[in-house]
Formats: sequence, C-alpha cells, structure tokens
Amino acid sequence: MKEAPVPQQIPLPAFIKRSHNRFRWSLGITVFVLLGQVVFFVGVAAYNLSLIDWSGDRAVALASPETAILFEQAIVLLPFAGLGFISIIACLLRPRLGWHMAMLAQSGILLIALQVYLSDRNNVLTQRPLLYLYMLGAILIVVFMNSPEGRLLLGQRRRKHNT
Repeated sequence: MKEAPVPQQIPLPAFIKRSHNRFRWSLGITVFVLLGQVVFFVGVAAYNLSLIDWSGDRAVALASPETAILFEQAIVLLPFAGLGFISIIACLLRPRLGWHMAMLAQSGILLIALQVYLSDRNNVLTQRPLLYLYMLGAILIVVFMNSPEGRLLLGQRRRKHNT
C-alpha cells in the first residue's frame, strides 16, 4: 500500500515557487503588531497630555489632582512605548535578540498592568478599559510570539560538530 505524500513532497505547478525564506511573514507581522502597540501607547499618552491646560504656570497646572492624574497616566506609558520601539529596531537588525526583547517588554507591560489592576481601586493610575486593552494587547503578542510562526524569529541554533 502506497503512503500519501506529505505536503512538502507534492509537486507544485510551474507558476508557484516554494519560498526558502525561513522568516516567512513572521518578521513583518511582529514588527507591525509591535508598532501598533507603540502607536497606541504614544497616542494615549499624547491624548492625556493634550487634556492638560498648559496655558498658565506649569507647576500650578500639575499641582491640581486631576491634572496630576492625567500626567501620571501619560508618563507611565512612554517607557513602554520606548522599549517597544527598541524591540522593533532589534527585530529588524537581529531577529533573535528582538524576539527576546519583545517578550521582555510584554512581560513588563503585563507585570505593571497586573500590579496596577490589583492595587489601583480608585482608578488613579489608569482607566480600567484602557488597562484591559493594554493587558489584552500584551497577552495576544505573547501568544503570537510563542506560536510556531512567531518562534521562527529565533532561527536555527548552530550545532557544533565534533570532528
């Protein structure tokens, strides 16, 4: 009895060529998703900063509790946006290092978001719907990065041959 051929052994029509690119779409998808997260963080931070009335003395403007809360909500996001941007650059230059940096950035986002979720009952540091979006985005990125497609960025480890 003849076994069915595996998909890699099935001959393709002449107009279709097999791709030998080991990254396939992984690098593009990773950069696009991380860039989306960075743009979202910067957008929320810019929106919060635009709500502050900077027309008077800046020290007086930041002294009011409402303004201080908006300022804190904006400033907390900027380091994660910077770390995400650095992860994008690392993914483009050295995909393996970029994968690890992106995973560390998502872990940091999830850690801080969980701490804020558990400790910020009065919604001082963030608004709950935005916090849920931060957490959802980080979880989805971690799931993608650990999928077989996302792990292609890790590449093949070089094996040492003992001769």
